[in-house]
Amino acid sequence: MLRLYKRASATELRHLTNLGGPLVVSNLAVVSMGVTDTIVAGQSGEVNLAGLALGSSIWAVCAVTLIGMLAAVSPVVAHLRGGRDEAGCARQMSQSVWIALIGGLLVAGALLASPVWSQWVQTEEPVRKVMVQYLLALATGTLPFAFGSALRGYCEGMAQVRPVMRIYLAAAALNIPLDILFVFGWGPIPAMGGAGCGWATSLVCWCIAIALYWHAGQDPAYRALDLKLLPPRPHWPTLRHLLAVGMPICIGAASEVTFFASLTLLLASYGATIVAAHQIALSIGSTFYLVALALAQAVSIRTAQVLGQHRPKRARFVSIVGVGSGLVYALLTGVILIGLRNVLVLAYTGNPDIIAVASNLLLLAAAFQLVDVTQAMAWGALRGYKDTRVPMYMQLFSYWLVGLSAAYWLGEGYWGVYGYWTGICIGLGTAAVLLMLRLRRISRRALIRA
Repeated sequence: MLRLYKRASATELRHLTNLGGPLVVSNLAVVSMGVTDTIVAGQSGEVNLAGLALGSSIWAVCAVTLIGMLAAVSPVVAHLRGGRDEAGCARQMSQSVWIALIGGLLVAGALLASPVWSQWVQTEEPVRKVMVQYLLALATGTLPFAFGSALRGYCEGMAQVRPVMRIYLAAAALNIPLDILFVFGWGPIPAMGGAGCGWATSLVCWCIAIALYWHAGQDPAYRALDLKLLPPRPHWPTLRHLLAVGMPICIGAASEVTFFASLTLLLASYGATIVAAHQIALSIGSTFYLVALALAQAVSIRTAQVLGQHRPKRARFVSIVGVGSGLVYALLTGVILIGLRNVLVLAYTGNPDIIAVASNLLLLAAAFQLVDVTQAMAWGALRGYKDTRVPMYMQLFSYWLVGLSAAYWLGEGYWGVYGYWTGICIGLGTAAVLLMLRLRRISRRALIRA
């Protein structure tokens, strides 16, 4: 029996590695763009870095909202592919264009209105100006970002993760010279400071969307897909199913990102040094978390594939292996964050005040990696089961009622920025416990129904 479980564990780890490896590289490529933005903007001054910090925290909410709205594409396509329904997979992709179009237009409108609602953000006027210019630049890339997210979800659901990886690696490489060009200027292009990172990101979004569109139209792996520039007529049952699975994912993901973004806004009154240190620590933590998020995506895809083959016992085993591998990864990253925290911060800035605060925050980042990775892996497995509504309520409760309350109480009453980060740990820990309990219940229910 022990030998059987070893063999099964090795098999599933191999599947998760084949899926997760390219997903890890793709996600690291995405987060490297944010790291590049932070480093380049940081070299142009503290005000530009602080403006980028506020603007990128707001863009993160918008981006995760769009990705969440389209997050159902990957597990739904993977489930249908497990049942060998390629025509159904193609229909999900074609209909998801409508969600991308409407969601992209709404987010673009919100970003274009940033000169109005930015007056509510409590920060220095020069910092606010950089933030607004950054968001206005990003508005021009919102639609291709949404369309590219739909295409990426379809490709990954079809287990074609390596071409996606190559496209995102190329995009990350392109982002570096574009950042330098727009931030510092060259020839007829003026220096834009932190706002230039927004123009660079927007151009990269267009390139990603075009590359994914070309790949999906040329690769024989998608022979059932007939992709056109104009979307087909809406098929309401398909759209309702995608939204029923995807909107709770969207709200759950947005609740986590807005949780972090709200902390950035609450810390704005503490001054540019604290905001910059907070942004650097979040950027470093996000780099490690994106690896765990890729593993969670792999667990979601693999779980959905196995369930599409009507193998609920195996699906439960996949989720167990996935959560276990995530915990091992979290322990390793915690050690790295503690041991190399000063070296990591020095890559961003030479300001001694920012270095001192950011290095201490990375100690807390090491602590919340453990619970954050656990809740991410459990949530990924639940997406594979297409169980998204109850996990959404659990996340809202954990982040906003427990986490934000604890962060504000500890931050304003006791430890300042360190209190806010302690509240992050408490909120993520609550989510991890609740989602693990939910996964246990759902996987047992699937076994009973089989």
